[in-house]
Amino acid sequence: MEVSAYDRIKAELLNAEDEVIISRYLKRMIVNGDSWPANFIEDANVFNKNPYVEFDSDSTSFVIVKPRTEACGKTDGCESGCWRIIGRDKLIKSKATGKILGFKKILKFCKKTKPREYKRSWVMEEYRLTNNLNWKQDHVICKIRFLFEAEISFLLTKHFYTTSKSPLRNELLPAYGFYSNEQENDEFYCVKIMSSEGNDWPSYVTNNVYCLHPLELVDPQDEKFQRFGICIFANKTKAIRDKCDGGYWKLLRHDRPIKAEFGTIGYKRLFEFCETEKEEYARNGKDVKVTWTIEEYRLSKNVKRNRFLCVIR
Repeated sequence: MEVSAYDRIKAELLNAEDEVIISRYLKRMIVNGDSWPANFIEDANVFNKNPYVEFDSDSTSFVIVKPRTEACGKTDGCESGCWRIIGRDKLIKSKATGKILGFKKILKFCKKTKPREYKRSWVMEEYRLTNNLNWKQDHVICKIRFLFEAEISFLLTKHFYTTSKSPLRNELLPAYGFYSNEQENDEFYCVKIMSSEGNDWPSYVTNNVYCLHPLELVDPQDEKFQRFGICIFANKTKAIRDKCDGGYWKLLRHDRPIKAEFGTIGYKRLFEFCETEKEEYARNGKDVKVTWTIEEYRLSKNVKRNRFLCVIR
């Protein structure tokens, strides 16, 4: 297969809806006997290998493997950790007919030892056909990526979204911040809270943001983080006794009104992380001192009062 064709297929898979991955690729291979596209990994025993060694953290990998069963949880894994399910089977249906095509689950590689600099994790999206199309259940497609915790929340948002109408991409929880002028920034975050459903963020968001060291949430080396910051969603604000190993978050600026054409729509507070011992961090090959801040947003009216959007910079 020509490299251009390989790149085209991979680009399609990267941005494809779940239905396309199952119907256009997995179904054709299992039911029609089509060959797996060249240059993709086939029959890799990913569940017993260290993804930090096997895969490129800067590139998404696609593999077709024998599926991981529930019993595998007792025997799979490697010296550094193992895969655990964080999103159980979700029905994948045809938009045209409503017919069930297959299932998708999400797994996360859990390291045996979790360092403080824990920011990104290996995540696997596993696609399989229904039993009537593949009664042996002998192969599945796995999409493997190295994601930040905020990106994992973004992924789980789509996985657990249960309404009949699929959400638009720009209606989902953003992983990175919004970059423009400050006024547009502030309005963007308030509108994001207003346009979301329910009074609380989903149960898998990071509620203990003020009890974590910033290095547990972000990567100082990440260029997108340096430009935009990372969005963290919480159902509560900072409590008086909240602190963590290595420091605590201190309120620098009280509520500042965020105004739009029709009046005040929300408020913004600013926090700074006070480290017990000031550390230096490597950035662009140099050791620099870093000041961590959180811009916390909430709405002005007594609605969605448990929703806070925090941008760490």
